[in-house]
Amino acid sequence: MTSKPIYISRNTARKHEAVMTGKNTIISGATAGVGKETARSLAKMGSNIIFATRNKEKTLNTITEIRDEIRDDTVRLEYKHLDLMDLDSVRNFPTLLNDYDTIDVLINNAGVGHDTGVTEQGIEKTFGINYVSHFLLTKQLMPLLLKSKGRILNVTSMGHSTAKRKHFDMPFKGACPGMTPQQRYSRSKAAQILFTKALQRRFDQNHICCNCTSLHPGGVRTKILDNQTWGTTTIIFMLRPILVDPPEGARTSVYLATRDRPQEIGGKYFYYGLFRKGIYEKPGSDLVNDEALQEKLWEISEDLVGEEFRVA
Repeated sequence: MTSKPIYISRNTARKHEAVMTGKNTIISGATAGVGKETARSLAKMGSNIIFATRNKEKTLNTITEIRDEIRDDTVRLEYKHLDLMDLDSVRNFPTLLNDYDTIDVLINNAGVGHDTGVTEQGIEKTFGINYVSHFLLTKQLMPLLLKSKGRILNVTSMGHSTAKRKHFDMPFKGACPGMTPQQRYSRSKAAQILFTKALQRRFDQNHICCNCTSLHPGGVRTKILDNQTWGTTTIIFMLRPILVDPPEGARTSVYLATRDRPQEIGGKYFYYGLFRKGIYEKPGSDLVNDEALQEKLWEISEDLVGEEFRVA
């Protein structure tokens, strides 16, 4: 007997509150858009926020803005340098957290759209930033997450649905000129969900109380929409009247980061509706539910980062 899919109405999501006092949350890409609004909401709930970002000046301005809105001076809002273009920066990141004993929530939020190029390690840029660096970041932070029975949120996209199996047989290094920008993007977003399910399976097999969840924040008006192909730009222009602003786009991340009974959301994919607003549990595409592909990607990821990722 399967449980009924989780659904949270728009009004319920808007009213959702939780006590996060003393909890430590890391958010990548938290200086704009959905990431910034997620940080703002969780800080107001009392969570300490670690801004894992590259641009120090922009981050400190964001921290000042949020600090002016919250009245609790005990809430820590801190910048810690993280460059997702460079796996060495990701590998070094935990050394910046020596004054933190645990991490309660990790939100792998940062991402790019239809960018071209390669990372410092020669990985195709979209796949490297959106997925590979977050795979390694999650691995590096696992000891701190295990201590707190923490939550991991992977912010993905409904764009994962156009990814094809053949895209995972194509190169991951180099600029991948044989793939269109949309194909590179959809592959990276599908990879985030494949990773979510593979990681949760390892938690379950080892009786670990952490959980990993993926989510599509909805059609959100952010700068990631600026760098798109002509066809995608046309579709976005047509849909713009029903797109949501970043504060509403952050509701799914905030809800999943603070929901009671976190064990009920582990390994699942959630979607913020474009037409009927609300948070829906969705199955995702057939591709991301392929366990063999999930395991194949895990091996590919370990090879790309040059490290084995063992959860137990």
